[in-house]
Amino acid sequence: MAEGAWLLRAPAVEDCDELGRVHMAVWRDAYAGIMPADYLAGLSEERSAARWREQLSGADDSGSRTLLVVDPEGRLAGFGSAGPSRDEDAPTPWELYVVNLLPDARGTGVADRLLDELLGDRDATLWVVDANARARAFYTRRGFVDEGGRSAHPATGTLEVRMIRRAGG
Repeated sequence: MAEGAWLLRAPAVEDCDELGRVHMAVWRDAYAGIMPADYLAGLSEERSAARWREQLSGADDSGSRTLLVVDPEGRLAGFGSAGPSRDEDAPTPWELYVVNLLPDARGTGVADRLLDELLGDRDATLWVVDANARARAFYTRRGFVDEGGRSAHPATGTLEVRMIRRAGG
């Protein structure tokens, strides 16, 4: 599929059910063998959709931004979000919260477009699961380096690593 055929657009409340389904499908795929299987099996599309509905319906004045990835057939294939850093010790004011893509969207170039749209030329940090080699390789290719910060995923204790990118660096 041609890169140009993939669409990035803002989400609407009407997208929330499908967004919840895609969000959980991405997690089950990306974290299989990394996070506990019972945790992944217990992820709820309905709870995810409700959280998205709440987020999109609320008055989010933080300056954060979410973009959906739509495939050439018009199906939701992923999403990304970025905004002000949530870390008390933030080394940059901006954070990439998430880039989540279904397998069919990987390798199309749409992840690069998504990251560019969400970050622009800003300095930014992100948290990535340490054992997620595919994601870490992508972020490294895009100029992120291990910053040294470490955290445990709250629900599973899975190790997360903070990465940083300096604009122009």
